[in-house]
Amino acid sequence: MGKPFFNYEHFEYICNHLKDGIFIANSDGIAVWINDTSTKQLGVPRSEVLGRHVKDLEKQGLFTPSVTRSMLEKKQTISKVQTSMNRQYLSTGYVVKVPDEDTEYFLVQVKDITETVKSSLKLEKAESLLQKYMDEVRELKMKQQEKMDKQTIIGSSKKHEEMLDLIQRVAKVDTTILLQGETGVGKSLVAEEIHRKSNRSEKPFMQINCGAIPESLLESELFGYKKGAFTGANQSGKVGLVEKADGGTLFLDEIAELPIALQPKILQLVQNKSFIPIGATELKTVDVRIITATNEDLMEMVQEKKFRSDLYYRLNVVSIHIPPLRDRKEDIIPLVYHYFDMYKNIYRKKATMQTDLLDFLQTYSWPGNIRELENMIERIIVTSTSDEIDISALPEQVLQQPEHDEQHLKAVEEQSLPEYLEQIEKTIIEHAKNKHDSTRKAAKQLGLTQSSYMRRLKKYNL
Repeated sequence: MGKPFFNYEHFEYICNHLKDGIFIANSDGIAVWINDTSTKQLGVPRSEVLGRHVKDLEKQGLFTPSVTRSMLEKKQTISKVQTSMNRQYLSTGYVVKVPDEDTEYFLVQVKDITETVKSSLKLEKAESLLQKYMDEVRELKMKQQEKMDKQTIIGSSKKHEEMLDLIQRVAKVDTTILLQGETGVGKSLVAEEIHRKSNRSEKPFMQINCGAIPESLLESELFGYKKGAFTGANQSGKVGLVEKADGGTLFLDEIAELPIALQPKILQLVQNKSFIPIGATELKTVDVRIITATNEDLMEMVQEKKFRSDLYYRLNVVSIHIPPLRDRKEDIIPLVYHYFDMYKNIYRKKATMQTDLLDFLQTYSWPGNIRELENMIERIIVTSTSDEIDISALPEQVLQQPEHDEQHLKAVEEQSLPEYLEQIEKTIIEHAKNKHDSTRKAAKQLGLTQSSYMRRLKKYNL
């Protein structure tokens, strides 16, 4: 190459050990120095680069586009992604002024980013596939939930059958209904069941949780508002849920959380089926059936002046108590299998439940009722590392709850241990029989031989 352009000691040796390419051109755009890495990036020897104008090098296709050419025009630091020999580089150009010579040079640092770009593309593809998978899971879960919602409420216990009988009788009439029960017992599902069995089933079912929306927004959500009713409102106004439910059913969940200030408007709606939107002066009338739900003692709230007595009596025309899961033990295993099959399909898992797990679930107290049961089943499906799911899959805090042991002992004390175990086995065998269209499939799910399964069918007269 001859004498180095720069005479600094060790300059060439140091720069030739850099992993980034170094390209230097003078103020006229003529290449005056490149390091070893740069020659590898360009794929040509120095002799084909030095002394040539960057425009000619660009036309030759050694790099596209030319950062130096852009700096010649703009006289400022520039970064661009270049392509050379089917690889991609991040090239950053700097204008370097040399005071002693009163001149300037253009130094370009060239970093190979090919693998980084590939990794980024792979990551984007992976993220895209993950998002697609999550969307599919979400859609499948929604379809499964819709399918479940259209089914009759699961259960065959005496208390459950009594509740279903009452639902059947009141669904066909337009009386106001108050649903009472602990958190998670399925009040929303019962309200939808009443709507489906009513003469309004083809009309809207509108639902709102009175405790989930700030008081300042609840009135507008329920009754809507007139155009220009207040600053920041939709200029075209808003139709509330009450009006949207016209002809159908309005379900007010957590009615105990209804603010005192709104209770007179709800009373007017219940009594006269009329209301006034925010900012309006004229009454509107609607044909709605009203169902409310709470896990609070409304009569106690009335006595404490936290709930209007006249509204309470208007809402409590027919009261339906939804029993907690601990009071209908016979329904636990059918519910367990229902959600187990549902989430197996959603998450595309092949799994079975072991006897020790079913035994625990049968005797657990379920303080969170059906909602807790559903969440727990989904959790063990998602987190289990084995297709044979046993009691070890349950959360530690659940396994350590003392009330489970008490419930378990109470159940055993009410009958002999063999009777208690037979009851559990009969429930499991019966569910498998109802679920599968062949004894072979049922036996396989239970981990039994076909002959052993058949003996149990005969034993329990199934």
